[in-house]
Amino acid sequence: LSKDTCEAWYRKSIRTSMGHIFRVPIVRVDNLAHVIQGWRDSFPELHSFAAVIDTDLLLHNLQHGQVRPSWCCVLGNEGNGISEAVAHACTQRIRIDMEAGVDSLSVPIACGIILHGLRERECVT
Repeated sequence: LSKDTCEAWYRKSIRTSMGHIFRVPIVRVDNLAHVIQGWRDSFPELHSFAAVIDTDLLLHNLQHGQVRPSWCCVLGNEGNGISEAVAHACTQRIRIDMEAGVDSLSVPIACGIILHGLRERECVT
């Protein structure tokens, strides 16, 4: 989590996750773009995706087997999305295809779609 993100231990997070938030490792960093770039430098096999709305690469256009087994995905909030520095640090920008007139999805819904889509497209080693 970047230092400017929401509180992971917010009571709604605890309640809606039915306590599973306590099973997820939470790490807060001062500069998320710097951390992601460090991962790219140290682990060239890691593929990082930035979930954005300003790209032509649609999630459903990624082919099966095209996503490396080591990957991460960064999502922002509904209002501000991901900072340009963080999106630039990621290996690739992706977005979800949506119907004309649909403004946006909530982050939990978008997260579920993206994580499922990336997992489906992982290459099998």
